[in-house]
Amino acid sequence: MKPFVILTLLSILNATLCAQELLPLKTEKLEGAGVWEDPRIEAFPRNQFRITVWFEAQFLGDGKAYLRRTKEFDEMGRNELREKVIRILKALSQKSQASVGESLNELAVRNAISNLEFHWIVNGFSCQINRDALEEVKKIPGVRMIYFAGPAETRRNQRPAAKPVASPPKKTEREPFSPERFKPNWYITALKADQVWKEHKIAGEGVLNVIHDGNFILSPSIEATLFRNPNETENGKDDSGNGLINDIHGYDFSLNRPQLTRMAMPKNSEKVSGSVLHGHQCAAIICGKGTEESPHQFGIAPESQWAGVLASRRVEAAIEWAIEQGADTYSMSFSRPNLGDMRSHWRKMMEHGAFCGVHFVSGAGNFAMKGSPSFAPVPVQMRTPEDIPHVVFAAAGIQKDLSRTPFSSQGPVLWETAHYKDGLVDKPEVVAFNFRLPQLLPDGSVKEQASNGNSFAGPMFCGTIALMLSANPELKPWEVREIIISTARDVGESGYDHQTGHGLIDAYAAVSEAINRK
Repeated sequence: MKPFVILTLLSILNATLCAQELLPLKTEKLEGAGVWEDPRIEAFPRNQFRITVWFEAQFLGDGKAYLRRTKEFDEMGRNELREKVIRILKALSQKSQASVGESLNELAVRNAISNLEFHWIVNGFSCQINRDALEEVKKIPGVRMIYFAGPAETRRNQRPAAKPVASPPKKTEREPFSPERFKPNWYITALKADQVWKEHKIAGEGVLNVIHDGNFILSPSIEATLFRNPNETENGKDDSGNGLINDIHGYDFSLNRPQLTRMAMPKNSEKVSGSVLHGHQCAAIICGKGTEESPHQFGIAPESQWAGVLASRRVEAAIEWAIEQGADTYSMSFSRPNLGDMRSHWRKMMEHGAFCGVHFVSGAGNFAMKGSPSFAPVPVQMRTPEDIPHVVFAAAGIQKDLSRTPFSSQGPVLWETAHYKDGLVDKPEVVAFNFRLPQLLPDGSVKEQASNGNSFAGPMFCGTIALMLSANPELKPWEVREIIISTARDVGESGYDHQTGHGLIDAYAAVSEAINRK
């Protein structure tokens, strides 16, 4: 065969392979016909309210699509899958926006809708709407499901724009982590994370943990691992073109500003409330570093990084931002009760986000104590997002002596919404420590046995996943979940139970298995 013929055939083959590589992943359609309307809309007494709308075309169609489609990508690594799924999610959204933009614009001009925001994490949009415009929204091509997203925002329930109470940290050189330099806290030893550092020489390198919380106080321990967005500089401009100014370390999507601190640290540290230091403690457990001011090593994955997001009604924007920054984990130490069918929206966001490579992690909640104002019965004792199956990894809590913490929420949970009909689902996945934990103060001092709650069991789960992904970055969320639960140490009833799940996280065993699968 002549040389130029060989080159031509090779060129054709190469072009064919490139074309196959660029083909978008398969998309699906939601089940059924017509437009489904959340029954809470009719029951809501006021004329104005907020809705979230799903278009018919989605990456995951029916309520069983997540588990079905995970099997399609056994041979594909997490980072390649992330890139492809982000591309198709955004393409779906752009196509829908082009199709319905004129119709929604007409409603906005008449003030029938306001605060319109499109989402790509689930193909749809959210807005504030007048009741008489609902029928017009139903007629928009492609609209398939309309969820009640809460009361309309008014001056009374809008959070006033707050002034920043802390300056962003200056860029500093990160000092390499040394396992021998600072004494690890007892929970690190109990989870065997220190064995991972010493024997596998892994401490979270290359992993980004996004923490969704209500307030972040910065300190040397967590500033040492604070993420810096490479596409942004502190110049008052939107350098990356994402609509956000100075989103260098994270973003407050509720107040539309880059500052992560809403509540300042009081001068008297003895009077500090748990909510002020909540985000600080979560970041410290995941990836805080020992400092000269502090005698202890708090972070499970001290070479990983963290970024903060604050969002109440704009959780879609927060998750989209995290994905675009390359987040590996997304820590959620909060609960949303009584969401009704809107639970489906949260679940679909996180199912899509898992295909974008993000591991969603949560505590199981603190609602098991009978007689407590926060008590809730099973199967609603675990709320959203910790009740979401498969893609939200929920950690219940035990004490240092491995006994169950009485307030720690338990499963099973019930999924019977218009979109998801799983019935009773086993939860939680595992347990970590959540009682009488040491609390790190921003000045480096430590209050022993001062932190309680599953808010801190979740970050321990998150830190363990960060170690696993540092060892094997291509592990997909469903693979990580299987490893975590298969390597957990049984601490409750023999086998799985709804109080302690599959057992106590074993970071060393989980990372060892992650390495075996590399």
